[in-house]
Amino acid sequence: MSKTRKRAVWLVWLVIVSISLPLMYLADPPKSDSFSTIVAVCAVFMITALFNFRVKGTDIIVLQGIGLAAFLIFGLFVEALMTQFGIMVYLASQRLGKSDLYRIPLNSVMFLAVSASAAGVYYGLGGKTEMMGSHLFSLNLVQVFGFYLAAYLVNEIFIFSIRRWLFQEPVSNKWFDKDMIWEAVITIMMMPLGIAFYTMYATRGLTGMFMIAVPMVALSIIIRLINTSQDLVQFLQKVNHLGQKLTEELSRNHVVDLLTRKVPEMLPVDYLYIVSYRLPDKPKVIHLYRKSESDNFIPFQQEADISPSVYREGKSVIGLRSKESYPFLQAISDGQAKSFLSVPMMYHGQVTGVLTVASHQSKAYAKSNRIGMEIVGDFLAIALENARNFEIRKKQSEHDPLTDLYNYRFLMKTLDQLYDDLSVDVFSVIMMDIDDFKLINDSFGHQNGNAVLVGVANRLRSTVKDLGIISRFGGEEFTVVLPKINRNVGFAVAESIRQAVADDPFLVYIEEERRYRQIHITISIGVSTARLDGSSPSELLTNADHAMYIGAKRKGKNKVARYI
Repeated sequence: MSKTRKRAVWLVWLVIVSISLPLMYLADPPKSDSFSTIVAVCAVFMITALFNFRVKGTDIIVLQGIGLAAFLIFGLFVEALMTQFGIMVYLASQRLGKSDLYRIPLNSVMFLAVSASAAGVYYGLGGKTEMMGSHLFSLNLVQVFGFYLAAYLVNEIFIFSIRRWLFQEPVSNKWFDKDMIWEAVITIMMMPLGIAFYTMYATRGLTGMFMIAVPMVALSIIIRLINTSQDLVQFLQKVNHLGQKLTEELSRNHVVDLLTRKVPEMLPVDYLYIVSYRLPDKPKVIHLYRKSESDNFIPFQQEADISPSVYREGKSVIGLRSKESYPFLQAISDGQAKSFLSVPMMYHGQVTGVLTVASHQSKAYAKSNRIGMEIVGDFLAIALENARNFEIRKKQSEHDPLTDLYNYRFLMKTLDQLYDDLSVDVFSVIMMDIDDFKLINDSFGHQNGNAVLVGVANRLRSTVKDLGIISRFGGEEFTVVLPKINRNVGFAVAESIRQAVADDPFLVYIEEERRYRQIHITISIGVSTARLDGSSPSELLTNADHAMYIGAKRKGKNKVARYI
């Protein structure tokens, strides 16, 4: 809701309250009961409002039950005033944030309307509010039913109107739904409770009312504890399911994608980020999620966030802090984050990272959320470590340890994929061999020979770039696979590789002389192009190798030859 609408709500509330309460007093002033009795019943109102409970997502307050008794005992004005006090106590127990304070005037006006409408229908049906004493059982249930029916209908109309016109929810918002049915059930349950409150007061006074109120409060507390336990169990079930899914993933990207999909379904999350402390002196944000999909970059700085404190102490932090305390969170949320929850990611007893979630809602996270997110943080640490180890093993299985180029296994896998992909109708393979490499090893030693292999690999990377896939075929032989590159372009790329190697000298270290020496290296290259030059990966490589030896090596080396 916009600030203008919120101001308008407060203004309307002020006008309605200042007019309606005096009118209620004039229309139905308090009965002759003592002030202490009114205060005692008002205390019952506030206590029952404070100990509300939730069933199927609906907050249940027994104000409607006590409301009938207060109305019959004291009249409309006192009942309306007590209901106002009760609803204020209820809203205070919800710990509303600054952005949600507009709910106070909205609920106040709604309950004023409910009180006035219910009383109007009761009186319209001929009901009276004076003490009945011995005439207690002459209480007309039709009038009581009318009281509750009016309260129910006005309450639903008010809620629907607020959603439709104030919050401007879609027109498809249904008038009659499951929530409305559940509200009707609650109203029906409140009716005998209201009669019981009034009956006990009429026969036993305040003692009788407290005989009903005390068990109701105790029951409310028990139900609240049960609800809290059920909510925690359901939340932990979701946490456990998410944890299992996280540890099944073997890609870091898949892990964080799953996390940012599922956690916002479990909690109010507008921001989520992970700070890695694998290198404690150089923490870095490895993932940042913003619900608003903002793409502005905010550099992470030490001590600008809650993460260093959580990392050092290994303890979760939940709550709200001032804008000056954690500027990183305020920067990524543009000052809109009202609450956050930051938990350590533990792996083998060590904190390897910190997971932080934040919300635009005030006090969005409870202790049960902290418990669950600590478990998520531990699962996340395990999942990221598993993914890291898997990626390391995968890289080791696909890369040559000396040059860090792809190896023969990955080369064959790539060629198989290209042959299987019928949408790729042309691709080329460059096979190359370092000329006189044995002489280099014999003259300067194998360590310098390895240095030459690494140097050639680096020049291949800088020359080929994103055009192809570079592999070490074995020994001093290298290959480059060029997807969607035809014969002529493949030959041109091969020629640029040959020149890059031949034009600039390499350095080798002469240990006896304790100095570096420049040597010139050349390579011989053969090129074959699929699918014309080979119907399979092995045939394509064989033909490129044939072109290299027949067309380049035997014709003087330092040449590029096509397969013919």
